[in-house]
Amino acid sequence: MTSVRPGLAAAAATALLWLAAPGRCLAQEPAQTNTDVPWRTSYFPYLSGLSNDGPLISGRIRYSQAAPYEERVTSRAYVQLDAGVGFRGPGFAAAQFGAPLWLKDWRFTALTIASREARYGFFGLGNGTTYDKANVTDANPFFYRVQRTNYFGSVEVTRRIVGQLQVALQASAQSTKFVAHDEGTSVFLQQFGPSMKQGDAGSAPPWCSTAAIPSTTASGLLLESGYQVATGGGNYERLYGVFRGWVQLREGTVLAARLAGSQLYGEPTLDARFVIPAWERPIPVLGGSFSFRALQTGRLAGKGVLLGNFEVRST
Repeated sequence: MTSVRPGLAAAAATALLWLAAPGRCLAQEPAQTNTDVPWRTSYFPYLSGLSNDGPLISGRIRYSQAAPYEERVTSRAYVQLDAGVGFRGPGFAAAQFGAPLWLKDWRFTALTIASREARYGFFGLGNGTTYDKANVTDANPFFYRVQRTNYFGSVEVTRRIVGQLQVALQASAQSTKFVAHDEGTSVFLQQFGPSMKQGDAGSAPPWCSTAAIPSTTASGLLLESGYQVATGGGNYERLYGVFRGWVQLREGTVLAARLAGSQLYGEPTLDARFVIPAWERPIPVLGGSFSFRALQTGRLAGKGVLLGNFEVRST
């Protein structure tokens, strides 16, 4: 059994810039408030999923105050609980708090989540890894799979500095455990043994951004770059950047593009190799619906990653 002592994530810095389309200079738009709008409760079931685990039966309870119609976010503030369970052993529970418009020029968020993925993809590390379907047999049904249990919590405060430039401070804690399946052998079992537990805890100051990604602007550009220092598992650092753009081709059709890159230095944790810690939402790499749909989740993982996406969205 390989065990890595939980460490302390030291610091990360990110810079983002939102550039609106001509005629939509968001920095000059008057601030909108609706503090008299009542808080409302909504709850509903839905189908969701985790990596390679099939559908999950999930539910959500949300207590929120609606934002003005023309705002770039749907809620002025909210508290949300989600939970789901699947048929193959996966499940998750999450609690969120968000207040993007509670105070002028400030954003507050908090998240805690516990999840278990029964068939997380693990194919080895680096571009030299291979995938051969013949290795997946009745004796080794999980040759490219590993069980992953993750506990994560974070709090973040964001402050607008000038125009669309903002700075944020985040503190987080994480504990992740990988366990090889009992049936047959697997790539994970061969490289790391039956199990491995890793941890990170600390802060990430400062991040610079523009608040939540706009939902009412069809054309624009969001630029983000960051630097991270951490000691979880071993001392390591990270440089990364995420660049997003949207162009409205015609009414109801938008061309979207994204370029993301990350480079780790030192001795990162295994889990750190599977994610780019972007400001609004971390990007899982490399493979799966949130990064590269042509590859299975976790197909390529290492210290460096560069990916690009182009989409045509039509409503």
